[in-house]
Amino acid sequence: MSATSDVIDAVAGTPAALRTYRDKAHAHTQGTHAALLTGTGGLPRAERAGLAAYAAELDGARALAAHYRDLSPAPAPSARFAALRRHADLLVLAPSTAGPKDIAALTEAGWEAPEVVAASQLVAFVTYQARLAAGLRALGGLPAEGGELPAYDVASEGRPFTIDALEWDAWVETVDVDRATPEQLAVLEESLPTAKTSPYYLALVHDVTSLRERSRLYNAIMYAPRGLDRRDREIAALAVSRVNGCVYCASVHARRFAQLNKADESATPARAILDEGPDADTGTARRRAVADFAVRLTREPNQPLDLTALRRDAGLDDTEILDLVHVVAVFAWANRLMLTLGEPRTISEEPHA
Repeated sequence: MSATSDVIDAVAGTPAALRTYRDKAHAHTQGTHAALLTGTGGLPRAERAGLAAYAAELDGARALAAHYRDLSPAPAPSARFAALRRHADLLVLAPSTAGPKDIAALTEAGWEAPEVVAASQLVAFVTYQARLAAGLRALGGLPAEGGELPAYDVASEGRPFTIDALEWDAWVETVDVDRATPEQLAVLEESLPTAKTSPYYLALVHDVTSLRERSRLYNAIMYAPRGLDRRDREIAALAVSRVNGCVYCASVHARRFAQLNKADESATPARAILDEGPDADTGTARRRAVADFAVRLTREPNQPLDLTALRRDAGLDDTEILDLVHVVAVFAWANRLMLTLGEPRTISEEPHA
């Protein structure tokens, strides 16, 4: 398969007809793939393809791993590339255990901030691809890839989940907005109104082309008209973030659900999921089915997915299930970047040095 053909359609074994219902998500998924593989600088194509293949193998996505292996000869062994593989281990299997020492290890191995960001984006994007392909196989009535479950180290319990607004500090060097290129400034302005002051976006804008595609893809998934109810999208994002241990994302999407639901924040299903986990009382059979599916696809992307409850109890049609699959997949990606490139803090706290 060439790099220009649609990767997800190929590895999922399903036609693009259903996916093109969300044509922007379809286009920007492939656009991100292209951007992350064609970047230049200190991370050449062979290392990008090799790193992506390794990440897909860790995630139990065998067809996706084969795709990346076919794109380029394996990179020559080196201490520098071995450090990236260790970073992939962390990103895919244990992102909630990351700390600034892990970024420091990459710096000591000779990788600079733009390369660290590009590698992190690529590995996290592979986890998105794996879950999107798995959901599409289920929608197409095709068998799951199967095999052993990935050895995830889920360390979400005991973390300081909160519905309060949080800040986020980067462990990787960020772009100085006063020295940003015109292209970087344009992508920041397009991404989010506050992106120019956000350490998260100022870290990701090191890899400007992939950030542009990622921002457009995220918006196409979370804010697309019609389809899955926005509240269901937020509950799914919250459930995934709670499972992955992403305190920052869980906070954001708990608040958004509460705002959309026009409910007292202390009494919402969002508060229950924050406090008790994704198995908490969600209030309705529909939300229960959505949360359960989100958790299953997050934890077991290579195992069979039963859509019965989504169709029977939640009343979702295939286009709404497609929206749900996209949400779960994109938060596999977003959580991993948030967890491994920096950390949340309360607004009253001083940033860490």
